[in-house]
Amino acid sequence: MASLEDFLTKLEGDALAALTEYNFVVDQQSLDLVQHQPEVQDGFQIDVAMESQGGSTFLMRAATDGDSTRNSLRIWYLPWRKFDGSNGVVGVSQTTLDGKGSGIFLTSQLDACRFTIQDHTGNMTKVTALHLAGNYGSGIKGAKLREQVEQDTLQNVPSGGMRRRYSFGQYSTKPQINKLPTDGVRTYYDGGMATVLGVRDKTGTWTFYGQRYANDAFDKVTVI
Repeated sequence: MASLEDFLTKLEGDALAALTEYNFVVDQQSLDLVQHQPEVQDGFQIDVAMESQGGSTFLMRAATDGDSTRNSLRIWYLPWRKFDGSNGVVGVSQTTLDGKGSGIFLTSQLDACRFTIQDHTGNMTKVTALHLAGNYGSGIKGAKLREQVEQDTLQNVPSGGMRRRYSFGQYSTKPQINKLPTDGVRTYYDGGMATVLGVRDKTGTWTFYGQRYANDAFDKVTVI
């Protein structure tokens, strides 16, 4: 029977299979704003509850006093911060993951956004993750803005391993014209949305998975 306990057991055995079976929709309203904080924060740890939406789809929301350990757990969460150039708000949130704290990570919804991982060590035991806003724009101008913000944000982050990107939007419609650097790994899709889930295994290595969906229908899970 589908449950948090069943999901966690399957996640430890085969994360890709578990995330193919369990589809998550993020309740950004309860998660993106930390309680008593007026603005969206960088990544943080928070207790979330897994609430069935029917079938294999589950809502991930902030846990309340009415939840218990049967349906809630602590995760790392990376919210979405809207780009607002007129007010000097750079549309990027970030967090650094290592062997401390929860071994499960989740982003808010990616919708024309970019998710970037910078490996510090070369073995994915310490990484910095970025969520770059989709409202920079989905064309070449938006891509270049995200590129510059990513470079500026990571300029002092150790780069012992590969930098990887996972992006959504309509940028790939003319890849022969709108070319981007070839370093790292980028995946572009023509529309749809996604969430990214990260899992730390027993060796301390982080692996990240993108769950893509459109019109509330999930179609695949990608290892980033």
